[in-house]
Amino acid sequence: MRGSSVRMPQLPAWLEKYRMLPKRVLLFAAGQFLINLITSAQFLLLNLFLKDKGLGDPAIAALSSQRFVATFLLAIPAGLWLRGRPLRMPMFVGSILFPLTALASLEAVNAGMMSLASACFLAMGFSGLLLNVGSLPMALRLTPPKQTSEALSLLFATWAGASICGGVLSSVLQGMGHLDIFGHHLVFDEYATLLVLTLAGFGAPFLYARLPDPVPENKHVGHWLHVERRDWGLLTAALVPTICIATGAGLSIQFLNLFFSHVHQLSSASYSAYGSISNVMVLFAGLIVPEVKRRLGWRGAIFGVQTVAVMLLLAMGFTELWKTCGWALPVAVVCFILRQPLMSMAGPSTSELTMSYVGERNRELVSACNGAIWSGAWWLAARTFEILRTHHLPYWMVFVVTSVLYLAGTFSYLLLIRTVERRKPDDADHVPISEPGHV
Repeated sequence: MRGSSVRMPQLPAWLEKYRMLPKRVLLFAAGQFLINLITSAQFLLLNLFLKDKGLGDPAIAALSSQRFVATFLLAIPAGLWLRGRPLRMPMFVGSILFPLTALASLEAVNAGMMSLASACFLAMGFSGLLLNVGSLPMALRLTPPKQTSEALSLLFATWAGASICGGVLSSVLQGMGHLDIFGHHLVFDEYATLLVLTLAGFGAPFLYARLPDPVPENKHVGHWLHVERRDWGLLTAALVPTICIATGAGLSIQFLNLFFSHVHQLSSASYSAYGSISNVMVLFAGLIVPEVKRRLGWRGAIFGVQTVAVMLLLAMGFTELWKTCGWALPVAVVCFILRQPLMSMAGPSTSELTMSYVGERNRELVSACNGAIWSGAWWLAARTFEILRTHHLPYWMVFVVTSVLYLAGTFSYLLLIRTVERRKPDDADHVPISEPGHV
């Protein structure tokens, strides 16, 4: 019929809100995705690559920990220095240095130059620090206030998306094994996969270079090392939940593969497959966070979601007591697949809440402190886990300790929620960004 037109299928309302995000936010998220490709590849394959090069577990731990050393020692000074400053240039420099140092680390290990590799890992930790400290404050400066939830959820979803892409590419390349092309014999092992995903990260600087560089209205006054007395209470309250949750996660989450291997005799291939399913759900769960927050408020999006995740962690741990039963492994797997999306789902909301609570002038500092806390807590928790397991403490008891710490952190967020909800809408420190026209 004349005048008729083909109507495109309409996106759900919650997805339509992502399409309406400003182009600068989408560029920033795309850059984050490329950087996360490197990080997720290292998480999946770096230890296996180092093991293939003849390094033992202590040597692997010592080399990998160099990245955390840089973060732990330099995060807070970096956060203090970046307060109130333009962030595009530090992040642009970090986006160049991070893939460059990651590539140098691979080549140094491949050439057997371990001293150089150690220095490269340290430099990689510093460049990653520049990106991590500036990421959330930069996102909030780029985003209109009404779209903050969508922007932060999109940024968190880039990690799950990168993990999925990295896992699929790793499976495809290593499934091929090798390829002969133009007289060259290419072997697709851990090194080749890490190399491909690291080279993809070099696209991030081109995206960051196209970003605007908004400056906050509330610039830091005084020496860059100075923290105002009235801010100490805010900072302490904002960091307590992170301390609890980071320590709890360090005790058990980084050792879930050992739990399934030792308790349920699950193969690494099966564990990776279930992890991939969980990452797909993490991606979807992250994208629906703004809708959950609109319907359930801060308490539902943070307290409710995290509490359910803690219950699933406990149920997974308690399957160790009935590991000989046929239902124990399926229950543990279901809890494993569902727990991570729920816990990750609270991430965008807790970040938005914390940044609103501490005010604009403290965002870079809090972001830096969070990085230092996670690095320090995971290192300390790993040593604690080693001691607990040396004394043959069962996994389920470790999970109980983790759950107690998680719940302490979750309840700590209630204080922040009450404070933010009591503030007036025109509170200057509560404004997510400072671009003209957004109040």
